[in-house]
Amino acid sequence: MRSFYDSDGDGIGDLKGLILKLPYIQGLGAHCLWLMPVAESPSYHGYDVANYYRVNPEYGTNEDFKRLVAAAHRDGIRVLVDMVLNHVSREHPFFQEALRHPDSPYRSWFRWSSTDPHLQGPWGEVVWHRSPVRDEYYYGVFWEGMPDLNYETPAVREEAKHVARFWLKDLGVDGFRLDAVPYLVEEGDRLAGTPGTHAFLRDYAAYVHRIAPAAFTIGEVWDSTGALLPYYPDQLDAYFAFEVSNAILEAIRTGAAHKLFPPVLRLQGALPADRWAPFLRNHDQTRTLTELGGDVARARLAATPCSPSRACRSSITARRSG
Repeated sequence: MRSFYDSDGDGIGDLKGLILKLPYIQGLGAHCLWLMPVAESPSYHGYDVANYYRVNPEYGTNEDFKRLVAAAHRDGIRVLVDMVLNHVSREHPFFQEALRHPDSPYRSWFRWSSTDPHLQGPWGEVVWHRSPVRDEYYYGVFWEGMPDLNYETPAVREEAKHVARFWLKDLGVDGFRLDAVPYLVEEGDRLAGTPGTHAFLRDYAAYVHRIAPAAFTIGEVWDSTGALLPYYPDQLDAYFAFEVSNAILEAIRTGAAHKLFPPVLRLQGALPADRWAPFLRNHDQTRTLTELGGDVARARLAATPCSPSRACRSSITARRSG
């Protein structure tokens, strides 16, 4: 939304601008909007939330957001929002209180260490960050500006549910795209895909469906198809198929589809069609047209709905020949 349509000339896309453009979106044939984080945050990307109960003032107000949802629903468009549960902003008041006051009830909402565990993250990154106020370290798998929440604390799990209820019931959204779900619960040196993570997702999804039976949840598990399948059958409704995304672009670049069919067929054999989501690129990746060297014809082919069939294979081969 930030880069979509600016209604007031301040250089930032906003909710009122999005409302103005709903007829255009409807004309594209879209039936759903996925909004990247719109909660209050100190950053441009919003994945470091400082207040889960307030829309970022740069985009508008909570009332503006409710007007957007109502207008979208009138046009037959559902609204999903990015829900960031793994971490908060270091400016979040709960983290600031825990940082400064060791006796704070919010201390257990985060992970602390008196010494540096020298534990590397999934990409070899530093995950234990030195406190700016005392001789200790706090855990943040992605960045020092986004301390991880500690889901071993019952109050954290309850707060995650309370936030979900607020967005579903008070603001009227139709569901969530859940960011970075493999990293929710750490168990020793294992930082991703733990049994605790699966247990939390199972409980969270059940809660969402109890209070909003028609709500849709889709998770980000940036990994292979084999690593994705353990997140079924009874956790979130669906997940993005990253291996399929990569295979589509490779097939378009090379003109050969032999790496595309195995992940697609594996997902088709294991799951109903509505429980996994093929896509091309997301906000963390290079755009499709750039990936394909500016070749518009290839970009259009990549975006063409196509099953792993002879017809699909023939389309890719024809592009290679042409």
